[in-house]
Amino acid sequence: MSRRKFILLSILKTWFIATIISTVILMVYMMITEVPNKQTRTCDMSGLAYSLLIMWILSLGIVSFSSLFSLLKVFHGKIKRGLCWFLLPILTAGYFFIAISEGKIDGEGVIYFLISNLPWFLLWGFYYSRFNFLFKSSLTTPYNR
Repeated sequence: MSRRKFILLSILKTWFIATIISTVILMVYMMITEVPNKQTRTCDMSGLAYSLLIMWILSLGIVSFSSLFSLLKVFHGKIKRGLCWFLLPILTAGYFFIAISEGKIDGEGVIYFLISNLPWFLLWGFYYSRFNFLFKSSLTTPYNR
């Protein structure tokens, strides 16, 4: 398998698996923290949380296309390759955290941040280590299709 194909499949698999894991964790979290009311609400905001979660993980997947820069000869150093794989997603995640929390860090914001980012970053880190393991010897040679 070529490096380009490996990266593209990694992006897709990470997006799909992280979306499922984060959605399940968010469902469990919302069931645990549900406050019993005697009155039924006419509007349930959980759909908004699920759609924000899915859109957020999709945006992390789109941002992760920067990892394809690691195929260019200019980005073959360890630090540059790590920046290609992680810098843009980490900056985007940081912006997301600041935007969601509006500058105030509270427990609920941190939990939602972890639910939406941690599974994606763990899977993405796994695929980054697999990339280094599988293509370590060919990283110093020019890219061959």
